[in-house]
Amino acid sequence: MREEEFLERVNKTAVELLKQKGVFEDIVSELKGGKQVRPRTIYNLIEAISVGDKEKYVPLATATEVVHLASLFHDDVIDNGTIRRGRPTLNVRYGNLISILAGDYFYSSASQLVLENYDIEVSKIYSHSVSYMTRMELRQAILRWNIEVSEDEYFDIIRGKTGALFSASFESIAVVSGLNQRERLHFREAGMLYGEIFQLIDDLLDFVGTETGKNRLKDLSEGYMTLPAIYFIRKNTGFSEMVKSYFMSKGEQSDILYAIQKMIDGRSEFLDLMNGIIQDRREKLLFHLGEIGGFNTELFMPRINSIIERKR
Repeated sequence: MREEEFLERVNKTAVELLKQKGVFEDIVSELKGGKQVRPRTIYNLIEAISVGDKEKYVPLATATEVVHLASLFHDDVIDNGTIRRGRPTLNVRYGNLISILAGDYFYSSASQLVLENYDIEVSKIYSHSVSYMTRMELRQAILRWNIEVSEDEYFDIIRGKTGALFSASFESIAVVSGLNQRERLHFREAGMLYGEIFQLIDDLLDFVGTETGKNRLKDLSEGYMTLPAIYFIRKNTGFSEMVKSYFMSKGEQSDILYAIQKMIDGRSEFLDLMNGIIQDRREKLLFHLGEIGGFNTELFMPRINSIIERKR
């Protein structure tokens, strides 16, 4: 099965799962338009371990994408998001209540899909990841508009928000493929590192990106401290004071954002720190993958490179 065929099967499975009587078809249509990074990653992983029957991983890839979408619905309510995948978000179209309930429906449907297709061990892995994601969403919400967020707190949050789901999908592949306990643990750690890299790049692009198609400093504008901001504050007292004023106003002093952007454009020392962290994660990720018997790293490298080399 080629990658595009696999993705088509994932989309079809998701529609069949979610398209139930009484559910807005427009909600199900949220499946369209995404980059499908998670299903693509799963496909590349099973290619790298040379599985024979790719069909049995379709429910796994579907559940992973549906859980991810559920988290986006909730994120848009929390952050007052207005645009997602090129159109108004669910909360804009139908209100916060529908958006939250749609997220809950997607979460429960994904859990059902996993339970119906795999043994209880995979269900445990997924339920743990959703719990972890939710706890760290709560932690991030508590730390909103707080300039004192530490580096450790930041990594705790991204491991939960982004790393947990990647880690769950990596580990589940190991279980479904019948890998041994040692290889399963290496897969779990590799997934967490992959998720960390993905989020680190996202946060760096938000801070300095010029070709992302998104507004810059979205995280900072909504009161969230990310690692680039944490590093930049250490070296720039003026930046710290501006962010402090903006956070104290709870985002009302929007003119400060433009001044912050100009200050960032003139400095680049934090980039070396960020790139060092990303490279460290990449090396650890490759180590864990190298510990898995028969894993074809060369086949998986383009996927790793694709998340690291996004436009900056």
